[in-house]
Amino acid sequence: MPISGVVIKCRPECAEELANSLAIPDSVEIHGVLPDGSLVAVIEADSIEAETGIVTSLLENDGVIDVRLAYHNFEDLHM
Repeated sequence: MPISGVVIKCRPECAEELANSLAIPDSVEIHGVLPDGSLVAVIEADSIEAETGIVTSLLENDGVIDVRLAYHNFEDLHM
């Protein structure tokens, strides 16, 4: 199961609202809002493909500028 720490860059005026709306139980946990409007989050998925789909869906939200990877762990995947 891949787990990634990400920074979701948002327009500052949208950050608080997005912090509430982007959280998805068992997939996306928002851990904080930074002063510049960035959100600190963890993404958890069943596969790398599912994780990529989550990132794509995050990018489709109005106010989201970018999703930057800070940490990625996928060592327990059997390829």
